[in-house]
Amino acid sequence: MKDHLFVRRLGVVIQKCSDRLYANVAIPLEDIEIASVIMAEFVDIFHHGKEEKAYFPVTKDKNSFSEDIRKFLIEHELGRRIARMLRRELVLWRRSVREGSRYESKEPVARFLKSYAVFISDHTTKEDTFFDIVEDKKVVSIEEDEMIKKHYNACKVQSGGKTRIEELLRLLEYLENTQWMKDKLT
Repeated sequence: MKDHLFVRRLGVVIQKCSDRLYANVAIPLEDIEIASVIMAEFVDIFHHGKEEKAYFPVTKDKNSFSEDIRKFLIEHELGRRIARMLRRELVLWRRSVREGSRYESKEPVARFLKSYAVFISDHTTKEDTFFDIVEDKKVVSIEEDEMIKKHYNACKVQSGGKTRIEELLRLLEYLENTQWMKDKLT
């Protein structure tokens, strides 16, 4: 659930980015690309990877949680699809910048950022409720908890290790402190 705090902070950034793009405020393409990297590396590979490889397999056959977990996995795929569509639009935007043409519509980028922000808010809220239920019912044994922690560490290594996770945190902090994040919409 600690990851969800980080993910929600990303949600705030990308929602504000979307709002500003819709208001025709200039947002550096590089900043949106940074948000896209955080979505791919932290949210999808690291966070969802932990849930999919460790937490969900341990809990899915207990207390009729299989349907909840099935829904979470579907939502993870939705998040991945939104992120892929965003990256596709960012590639088009980057190409237009390289070719010296003006990207005619930033609307698809704004739309996918907004969609991902909504996904984050909705999904993490549902998962938090689920995790609270699992904890309250003491569904996970001490041995299973230890196994989950080992899997979490393996996921951290697969996603670039502690150093990369810390770098992604610094990138999020950078985005949170950009001028476009601090400026009020008029």
